[in-house]
Amino acid sequence: MLDFVPLARAFHVALWMVLLTLTLSACKPAKNTYIPPPPPDVTVATPIRKVVPETIEVTGRTRGVETVEVRARVKGFLAKKHVEGGERVTPGQLLFTIDPRTFDAAVAQAQAEVEAMKANLRLSDVTLKRLEVARAANATSQQEVDKALADRDAATAQVAIAEAKLDAAKLDQEFTRIKAPIAGRLGMITIDEGQLVGASEATLLATIINDERIYADYDIDERKLLELRKLNNNTRPGENGRPRLVVRMGLANDLDYPFVGEYSKSDNTVTPGTGTIRIEAVFPNADGTIIPGLFVRLQGILGEREALLVPDAAVLSDQSGRYVLIVNEKNIVERRAVTVGPVIERMRRIDDGLDLSSRVVVNGLQRARPGSPVNPQVASTSPPPTTPTAPTSPTVK
Repeated sequence: MLDFVPLARAFHVALWMVLLTLTLSACKPAKNTYIPPPPPDVTVATPIRKVVPETIEVTGRTRGVETVEVRARVKGFLAKKHVEGGERVTPGQLLFTIDPRTFDAAVAQAQAEVEAMKANLRLSDVTLKRLEVARAANATSQQEVDKALADRDAATAQVAIAEAKLDAAKLDQEFTRIKAPIAGRLGMITIDEGQLVGASEATLLATIINDERIYADYDIDERKLLELRKLNNNTRPGENGRPRLVVRMGLANDLDYPFVGEYSKSDNTVTPGTGTIRIEAVFPNADGTIIPGLFVRLQGILGEREALLVPDAAVLSDQSGRYVLIVNEKNIVERRAVTVGPVIERMRRIDDGLDLSSRVVVNGLQRARPGSPVNPQVASTSPPPTTPTAPTSPTVK
């Protein structure tokens, strides 16, 4: 008789193995499938066409229209400082006083010598008149008259010499009161009261710079100079009917050129070593914003032209030059080399490389990679807020 118990047990084990296999198969996760992220969003805008100033851009350095070094013209001890460094002064304002006692005494001595010489002149004149009367009566010789005449002339010369010495003594006395020759701001004063000044040479006491107007000196190369002269019949701005050249200036912390001035003058020769010519522009500076000695950016306004503009932040650069990122019709990013001009109200002039249909990436540049797709969001390019015409040259006196 067969033993059904082991068979039943084997059947149950097999059944449980099948059930376990089916359960594990049902719990096994499905195979992962990679889903690429959507293209990044970027903002694009088309260039705008606008009439803008035709310019040249250079760097320069500022200086005051007047600079005077205040020096001690006589030797003596500094008795009093009437000002401190950094102050504004007016013409004729008393700055320093040198101990005047020695010079007062010299003036008194020279005055006394003048009086003595005048007394001698009066005596010589009286003697001459008496001898002329005696000569008319044949009571003296002509030789005595001639000698008296010579003595009178010598006395006259002695008076002139004494008066000249008195004038020199008074001048030295006046030099003990040192006054400001021009209006402006004082530099630092490093000399103290009680120090001997003017001992070996004219001692520098202070520097005064008139910064009511500011000159900006800059250089342009001879090729550009010749081009400009050819365009303007070899005349300088302001000569023979040529209008004054407007020059704008920006400081190191300025994004644009907020200061407006005009061409002032240029040198009469090109420097052989550098092939450049020195030019000066002048700017009003009544509020003292522009400090002498600054390095500045200058933009000369030569005329007007029509140009394409894009935001300056959209223009990038590397070792190959300037370029922008554009989005083509398939929404793929491309690199486009461009030739650029100056910045005008935060907009960069594009001379070559773009047209009005170019979609330039203006925001999201970090997410835009050449050859990669993007999701472009169209934005309008804002034009410069100012009028397209060149700024009017201010009246700089």
